[in-house]
Amino acid sequence: MLLKIKKFSEKLLLPLGKKLTKIPANFFTILGLISSIITFFGFLYVNLLIVIIFLFITEFFDQLDGVVARLQGPTKFGAFLDSTLDRIGDFFIIIGVYFGGYISIEICIIVLVGAFLTSYSRAKIEALGANDLYGVGLLERTDRIPILFIGAIFQIWFHKAIFWTMIILAIGTIFTVIQRIIYAYNKFSIKKQKK
Repeated sequence: MLLKIKKFSEKLLLPLGKKLTKIPANFFTILGLISSIITFFGFLYVNLLIVIIFLFITEFFDQLDGVVARLQGPTKFGAFLDSTLDRIGDFFIIIGVYFGGYISIEICIIVLVGAFLTSYSRAKIEALGANDLYGVGLLERTDRIPILFIGAIFQIWFHKAIFWTMIILAIGTIFTVIQRIIYAYNKFSIKKQKK
């Protein structure tokens, strides 16, 4: 993971998470989706202030729901809901960047496919028996949102900042998928299982 956000989030959010354990983690997951949708409208209407604020809030809730879930004891439904709503949130944010006029449809599709395949490949590999894929892959969602957040800030001074940020995400997500295909081959290939 490029920015290693997840590695530090639990330490930072643990004190707050302990105070919020009476609130279901799924509630924070839903708030994350809502903030993603608001981010979409920020991009759509080219309102950078809204984009920057709600990208930050999206990432905050994305990390907080995981911390609270671990404190409460994670559930299978919670994991399913988190993954599903994250994909919907990704869709709104990436489509918002396109409709805001920052990128072409081709770049939009590449980032969308890369983001979805990054998550799918992880889910499939874990379903096949690999327990922890932390660190396998250059970019995960916990990296993508902060990178876009940084790009949105730089957009204030450089009118192509979000464009180049999305190019980085396009390359990074596809690279991550390739890394995970290689990881899956090394772990699950027939030749290796015969040894």
